[in-house]
Amino acid sequence: MKMLINKINQLKLFKSEDSRFLLGCGLKFSAIFFLACCLIYYVVWLLISINSIYFETIQSGVNTELRQAFIDNSLDVALLKLPYISLFLVFLFFLGIYLGKLLLRPFEVLGKYSSDQVDNKKNEYFPDLFSDYKLLTRFSEFFFRYIDECVKNKALKPNTVPPVYAKIHSPPFERVFFFHFMLLTVIILIVTGFFVTYLTTELSSSLVDVGVKLIGTKSNLVGQFLLNQYAVFESVIYLSMGVMAIGYFILSFHLYSKVSGGIFAFFSTMRSFMKGNYKARVHLIGYSHIRPHGRAFNKYLDLVEKMCTNSDNINENNNEK
Repeated sequence: MKMLINKINQLKLFKSEDSRFLLGCGLKFSAIFFLACCLIYYVVWLLISINSIYFETIQSGVNTELRQAFIDNSLDVALLKLPYISLFLVFLFFLGIYLGKLLLRPFEVLGKYSSDQVDNKKNEYFPDLFSDYKLLTRFSEFFFRYIDECVKNKALKPNTVPPVYAKIHSPPFERVFFFHFMLLTVIILIVTGFFVTYLTTELSSSLVDVGVKLIGTKSNLVGQFLLNQYAVFESVIYLSMGVMAIGYFILSFHLYSKVSGGIFAFFSTMRSFMKGNYKARVHLIGYSHIRPHGRAFNKYLDLVEKMCTNSDNINENNNEK
């Protein structure tokens, strides 16, 4: 175990701030499904316990060995589904990481472009249309065109901000992006719902079949009691689906809140810079997963300010002479 931990440390897995955010996304998406599974297994354990009490009550019709055989077989059936649940948890974990990448993608594109400009690598700024924050991506295109013009003229000059952007004073709700994000979340919910339905149906069928085979032939009353438990499992499906729907809905808003403030921080810095505040920089307090991209953007602004300010000073000295 110690060797594994040392190996992970050598690979520097989850050392960066954004990678820890992705890890959290994966864990949160899989945790909601895990909660639903715990609910299902609790109901299974509860039914096995109730059945055991019931069999003890009517012990005259069911012998002790048969009752114990039912309980053992029921537990075995429940345990057989654990590997499938584990694999699905891994599947959801990586899906959560993918959705986390979509949330960070616009910041990564902006940060990479800024880093390339600092390193004097010529490339163009192309925001990702799918993971598009309307406010950030559209205004950043306008802002970088303004910066290119300043660098070309070797001078920083205030520019007029379009009225639609001048009135924004708080993080707006990105409806289009949130719709896309929710759409992916709903697809995950549907897939997870199908798996939970399959899991619950398999468990109910297996448990009831085991009970009917072992005990139902000995007592019609016990057999009827076991068959009526299908209704209980059906209600468990609805309950677990409701828990997951609420969980994923809340998680979607939670994850969106993790980037909405960062969107406004970049936008307000760009707008302030264009208005003439050339000392404006992005300050991300509470958004550690976006900070690496904010640092790259700030370095680019430092470079632009240095280049254009030095050029202005040279031009002023030449004019004085």
